Amino acid sequence: MPWYTISLLLKSIHSPPSEREPLWEERIVLVEAQTDEEARQKGEKIGKEAEHEYGVEYKGSKPGEKTKWTFMQVGRVCPIESESLSDGTELFSRFLRDSEVKSLLTPFDDE
Repeated sequence: MPWYTISLLLKSIHSPPSEREPLWEERIVLVEAQTDEEARQKGEKIGKEAEHEYGVEYKGSKPGEKTKWTFMQVGRVCPIESESLSDGTELFSRFLRDSEVKSLLTPFDDE
């Protein structure tokens, strides 16, 4: 059965609402499926199962603040071109614009 990588996008939602910009997470997961559509469905299921909520503790937070990670969408479904998975198998690649590379190379600031 063919393998696929699935890009999942999750978004943090603060409760109560915050002035802080929401944080996004991109997850790349590996699934085995017969078709692109089956792979997408598996990705959606994995994304929904990844939703969770927890209490927030950071400088300036108030008691009772929470962050909920919500599955937003499947970003990409990419078949793996290799016939077998082994050391060094390419699982995912994409072309990037200059602005995307700058964003990826910018350190994430912990506030």
